Amino acid sequence: MNAPDAPPGAGTASGRAHALPLRLLLRFADPVFEQRFVRHYVAYYFRFAQASLVLGLVLVIGDYLVDLVVHHGGGANLLRLTLAVPVLLAGLGYSLQPRWRRHWQPVMAGFIVTAALCLFLILVRLDAEGGAGLTSWVGVLNFTFLQFYCFVVLGVQFRHALVSGLLILAAFEYALWQHAGLPAPEAAYGTYHVLTVFVLAAGIGWWREYVLRREFMARAALDDSRAAAELRAQLLAHYDEITGLPNRRLFGELAVAALERARRTGTGCAVLHAQIDRFGSVTDVYGRGQGDAVLNVVAQRVRTTIRGGDLAAVGTAGDESGVVARLGDNAFSVLVTDLDSQQRASAVAQRLQAVIGQAIEVDGAPPAQPLLLSASVGIAMFPGDAQDVAGLMRCAELAARAARAAGGAQHAFFDAELNARSRARALLEAELRQALEAGQFVLHYQPKVDVRSGRIVGAEALVRWQHPGRGLVEPGRFIPLAEEIGLILALTEQVLQAACSSLRRWADAGRRPLPLSVNLPASSLADRRLPGRLGELTRAHGLAPSSLVLELTETMLMHDVDAAIEVLGELKARGFGLSLDDFGTGYSSLSHLKRLPMSELKIDRAFVTDVAQGGPDAALAVAIITLGKELGLQVVAEGVETPAQSAFLKARGCTLQQGYLFSRPLPREDFERLLDEGCGPRVAHASAA
Repeated sequence: MNAPDAPPGAGTASGRAHALPLRLLLRFADPVFEQRFVRHYVAYYFRFAQASLVLGLVLVIGDYLVDLVVHHGGGANLLRLTLAVPVLLAGLGYSLQPRWRRHWQPVMAGFIVTAALCLFLILVRLDAEGGAGLTSWVGVLNFTFLQFYCFVVLGVQFRHALVSGLLILAAFEYALWQHAGLPAPEAAYGTYHVLTVFVLAAGIGWWREYVLRREFMARAALDDSRAAAELRAQLLAHYDEITGLPNRRLFGELAVAALERARRTGTGCAVLHAQIDRFGSVTDVYGRGQGDAVLNVVAQRVRTTIRGGDLAAVGTAGDESGVVARLGDNAFSVLVTDLDSQQRASAVAQRLQAVIGQAIEVDGAPPAQPLLLSASVGIAMFPGDAQDVAGLMRCAELAARAARAAGGAQHAFFDAELNARSRARALLEAELRQALEAGQFVLHYQPKVDVRSGRIVGAEALVRWQHPGRGLVEPGRFIPLAEEIGLILALTEQVLQAACSSLRRWADAGRRPLPLSVNLPASSLADRRLPGRLGELTRAHGLAPSSLVLELTETMLMHDVDAAIEVLGELKARGFGLSLDDFGTGYSSLSHLKRLPMSELKIDRAFVTDVAQGGPDAALAVAIITLGKELGLQVVAEGVETPAQSAFLKARGCTLQQGYLFSRPLPREDFERLLDEGCGPRVAHASAA
């Protein structure tokens, strides 16, 4: 669906309107703009024309009364009332008829010519009766009044006034030469004066209209710019600026009518929400401009697919079978009507995925390597899934999110389970935000043990959510959500504050220094201010930087290795410990590992679980231990749960271990009691075993 074209005259007419040739009959070069000016002129000057007719009546009647008083009247004077006044009254009556006003300019010009002929006839009769008529100053005065009345007062355009003025001039000259009985020199002298008056009146009339037209050009340009701005605002309120597709607001308005029609006819509809998978990488590589160009290509293809023959089986032939809208940076929604089964909706989704997956040539990319996209499509059916547009859109978006979570490049239908998960997620998100404000997150501490002596040589701080209603919530339920909604940095800040507070508390209680490990999220390394903030935090608590060990995973470090190395190098230079967590489960790039300034390497629990049985896990664990030692790193095995696992690792030189065999993560008070007991009975027993 395309955005509507700009209305005629908006944005373009004002540019053409400047072509105003300086010629006798003023007229704009553009006929459309000329008609626009005429409509404006008629609307503006019509009342002036009516007022000028009333003024003419007043003047004619005034002349009659003056002549009656001064010359005691006569038959010629009476003609003013019987000839001129009826003509002017007829003109005024014509102007009061709305359906006749369209041609009022030539008609009014004709009335003034008729009135002039009547006046000239009266003046000739006055001369015959011995009064002040055509041959006296009264004649020239009347001619002057008629010319200025025609060109200036009446308010008609110059082209109409010029015709009337010429006719009045011709009538006056005819009366002057044929009926006034003047000698030729006197008639010529009078002709000279009336011609002068005519040229002066015509010049003033021409200049008046020229100025009016110039003013109209300026006003039209302003009106056009305002109309263009209003049109653009209206388009932006209803259409997407990049693709020209309806936006969410217009899509909702169009969908309401379609759903109402489907409700009356008993037919089905479907809303399909298509999200382009990993579109952010396109803008990262090619830039926002090329990303917008790609979206525009995709939008045109999707629109063509919805309107074209590909969907002929979906709607009635010849009808528009769908509405396409862009609802986000990488999302399109489609409303398809006249559906009677999920199979047809699935066919539409497959066609959408196929058209989005077509190759796209991108400027800056090699011609042999076109861009290939994929889409995750969610489908919500009407009336089964929701009864209104907002509900259908929400359901389709949830289904698209589920399709993307399942790997992308597929479509999924909405179901009740999705709705339940969505509600639970929304509730958890709201509670998570409240928990950050209320300080509901606490740290549990799991010891790192040197199995040779059974002593606790460190600990890892693990965050837990002390929910007032749900109890203790494990991090696996809220950490991914916090990362998704942008709360992970705020949560990490609270964890670091709590960890430093615990270290300070233990130091104040006289306990021996104990390095405490804290997990950092991937987004933290993108902040170049991280080393400075951590330095300020440790100084504020009176701690040595070495008392804090920062754990990071392989995967998060591989997003931008060079930037990570720079930040990690500064952290290590400040004295912070750096631990590579879950080693072996990510990229495991040895070339990157040797560049990373780490001080500790942690073997993931995935390699520890079956290590005592030998086989690949045992071989990999031994290789990691050997690699860590050769690189000069402290190696820690996590997830140790059985004496057999611990013994195997100890025999292979991995003496620093962490897991449930020694202790599960403990609240601070319980962990402090464990510290106060030395190594603790359970830790000592496990180490001895």
